Amino acid sequence: MIPEPTIDMGYLLPASATKCRITGDTQFMFQFYKPCIHFYAPSEHTATYMSKDMLYQSLVVALHGCPLLFGRIKANGRDKSVWIEYDPGDCNLPTLEFQHLDTTTYEYFKQEGFSYSAARDKGLAMPIPNGTISAASEGLKQRRKQPMLMVKVSYLADGGVAIFNMSNHVAFDGNAVFSFLAHWAECNRRIGSGELQADAMCKLAIPRELQTYATSLVDTAADTDDNDSRGDSPMDHNSIWEEEGPAEISVSATKTPEEIKALINKRVPDGERIRSCVFSLPLAKLSALSQQVRNSGMVGPNERVSTNSVLTAFVCQCIARASTEAQTYAAGDWTVFQTMDMRRALGLPPGGLGSPVILAECQATYAEMAATPASNPLHFALVAKRIRQSINKYSRDYLQHGMRWMNRAYARLARDGVDAPWQRFWFTALNTNRRAVGLSCMDRIPVYGADFGAGRPAMARSINPRPNYVISFPGPPTSSAAGNNNGSSSSGGCDYSELHLYVSLESRAMEALMADKSWSALCALICSES
Repeated sequence: MIPEPTIDMGYLLPASATKCRITGDTQFMFQFYKPCIHFYAPSEHTATYMSKDMLYQSLVVALHGCPLLFGRIKANGRDKSVWIEYDPGDCNLPTLEFQHLDTTTYEYFKQEGFSYSAARDKGLAMPIPNGTISAASEGLKQRRKQPMLMVKVSYLADGGVAIFNMSNHVAFDGNAVFSFLAHWAECNRRIGSGELQADAMCKLAIPRELQTYATSLVDTAADTDDNDSRGDSPMDHNSIWEEEGPAEISVSATKTPEEIKALINKRVPDGERIRSCVFSLPLAKLSALSQQVRNSGMVGPNERVSTNSVLTAFVCQCIARASTEAQTYAAGDWTVFQTMDMRRALGLPPGGLGSPVILAECQATYAEMAATPASNPLHFALVAKRIRQSINKYSRDYLQHGMRWMNRAYARLARDGVDAPWQRFWFTALNTNRRAVGLSCMDRIPVYGADFGAGRPAMARSINPRPNYVISFPGPPTSSAAGNNNGSSSSGGCDYSELHLYVSLESRAMEALMADKSWSALCALICSES
């Protein structure tokens, strides 16, 4: 196997420049590269639509109008502000690599459950860089050289194709990156069918999810304490935000980034390890759980408990029981969280810069978390309802107050000469020394929308190394063709009948989880990544 050279994406760059500050809000708390691999089954259309020349031409077209993917991370030495800047004269070019594998086949990965670790071992993945912005000048220079988008295409021996991609999460969150891949694929199909010329980049509309809007989520016109409208909102209980901040976010001016990392990451005992697995959960079984909650009598006629909140309740109960059973955590009350995209509450479009996410927290007692949907349906319904209520409390005013506090806290750190203030904040619920567990639901974004003309991907695989933080992906499409609708849920115009849950736990807790009858009744192991 001889990898082909990386292609220079500097051809026909976007013409307009934009500067995007990421100091405020929550974007700078997501400094990492998120990888994903799409696997495509062998197809008679692969040679036509997924050739090197076609993919290169269509990627150039798709990149037009997405200047963030040409940006560099920059920092101001005076006020320590950090931002992404696109400069047509100094572009940070995305990379596109190709390779042909002579012996490794699509069927091999299918038999391995499309394991990410198997793909990595066979050379399909690229090394994941450390996305953290360093305080040292050399560290910042290294970050500035790392592309915002890196793609690697592998042609497999039996005609299958694997496309690896990773982007800097500060620039493109999960919704944006999968929307971009779907946009790239559409450009490719239209070029291949003759509907679009490769040099007609201005004739293709940029999807709404990729359009940049005002990058600060904070209403600067109301950024004064005199304009605070606390009323009856949850802010009544947070009058000390000026000093301590919202409960969901922590900051330290005295601890170094290394000390903070040690503070919030539980030490794995000697002889133990973190084990990562992917499980499937049929939507039909999840639907039955949701119906059980609706029939419990705990939900009022005008209340709504979403399927994602029911899923979060089920997953968190199972992991809490397994962790207690394995004695990785002492018995006690738990913090339960579900990730929440702040854009909807703020009245912004579901796209643009960065990762405006907050972890919607609630508390659950030991008895509530030890219950199962079968043993105590009321406790299960109560946890699901409480999770939904925790999301409902995040009004626009609440979020604006929280982000203004973050901006003020950041400014104070910079004023006091604290190095790398962007590394001094963290989500409280992600402190694995606490009893905290939660879920990030990605089942409503176009994970399988990237049909380049040879059919939709048969599988998408990513990684989730963080313990007690579960990621929910849509499962594989029930049809390789677009437009099929058999009544199941849809992601990017693609039907699916199951969710894939990415779970990482200490090995003892993972064994206890797989032995849990409530978990095994609904979830099946697909692959073990470590």
